[in-house]
Amino acid sequence: MKKLLVAAAMAALVSGTAVAQEQAGGSSAGAFGNVNGEHIVAGAVGLAVAAAIISNSRGTTLPDEEIIIPPVLGCQGDDQINADGFCVGSTTIVTGTGTNTFTQLVTFTYAPSAQ
Repeated sequence: MKKLLVAAAMAALVSGTAVAQEQAGGSSAGAFGNVNGEHIVAGAVGLAVAAAIISNSRGTTLPDEEIIIPPVLGCQGDDQINADGFCVGSTTIVTGTGTNTFTQLVTFTYAPSAQ
């Protein structure tokens, strides 16, 4: 939409100011010395192009990069993190009664959590 408006404005500008100027004696000098209608039209078109470039500029800026600090991961209690990055814990299970009591050491792994 903007480009269409800029093109229409440029067409109106060129068609409205591009008027042939005939001068007696073949002189091409205008009222300001060597500045004639062609120079004025070229300057107006240049200004229109510059205005179009400025109006189409989106002014996009890059957002500031946020520094993300990863959370500190840890294990529960006295459990340790192994080489693969998992927590390793153990517990003792006691089963049976009386003289038939058995103890079993059970080892388990789990993912570390944020502390």
